[in-house]
Amino acid sequence: MFFRKPAQQQQRNRWIPIAIFIGPVMVYYLAFMIYPFFATIYYSFNTITPVQGALTTSFVGLKNYISLFNDKVFLLSVKNTLIWSVVGPALEMTTALTLAFLIYFKVPLHRFYRTAWFTPLLVSGVIVGLVFRWIFNNEWGLLNASLRAVGLEGWALNWLGRRDTPLMVVIFVHYWATFGYSMVLLLAGLSAIPEELLDAAKVDGASLLQTVMRIMIPMLWPTFITVLILSFIGKMRAFHVVWALTGGGPMHFTETVATYVQKRAFGWSTLDLGYPSAMAVLWFGVVMLGVGLINRWLKHRVEY
Repeated sequence: MFFRKPAQQQQRNRWIPIAIFIGPVMVYYLAFMIYPFFATIYYSFNTITPVQGALTTSFVGLKNYISLFNDKVFLLSVKNTLIWSVVGPALEMTTALTLAFLIYFKVPLHRFYRTAWFTPLLVSGVIVGLVFRWIFNNEWGLLNASLRAVGLEGWALNWLGRRDTPLMVVIFVHYWATFGYSMVLLLAGLSAIPEELLDAAKVDGASLLQTVMRIMIPMLWPTFITVLILSFIGKMRAFHVVWALTGGGPMHFTETVATYVQKRAFGWSTLDLGYPSAMAVLWFGVVMLGVGLINRWLKHRVEY
């Protein structure tokens, strides 16, 4: 004779596998995401100073936030990051959308192109930075050596040591390393468009350009907005490529907010996490504001 387990016991048994699979992830999320987030907000209103071998936390209110607007290096890092957040996504989205369409319409060697264009994303950002640091070296770098070899000596510049070129170099290197991700997401969006709509447009006599402009791009628009926002966020918090390529130099000309936070928190041995925490919190608000403005401005640009 079989007896059914009480409903309460069945409910308890159902939660056991859920806890086993989700529990470790939740612990990780709480320990390394939620706690640091609120701790950063707390530290941003305090200053941490060493007293007799121990760290003492003192409440200073908005002092750290006010000091940010008198910090010339911070303001320069904000300027550099904002330039990057405009130039980077514009360059990346233009390239990614073009390449996604080329692969979608299966141009010759499209399988090779898909692999080749996505491969840079698989390389660590630190490795990318180190490799391009060698390529752009002034004395023996591959780029300058190639220019000198073909008689273009005047074009061989100190790419990473000037005032005007390092930021553009960093933007280009980061773009090279990340545009494949945006391309794959846009290609997935194109693949999700029902083929029946494209066949109907063809039957109705629509040209390829009309099909792309009137059907495919409007239906791709939600995916495009999402990918653009991801690209924007990536540029606003760019760190590893900059750190490996220039370290924020020379003279802070390639400094980003992320690299400056790292230097003030751990690199300058100030032992005060309050000031860099204020930077991080303020910049988090700027990023969220930027995401909201992009989403609000673009979501109604195309009528369905």
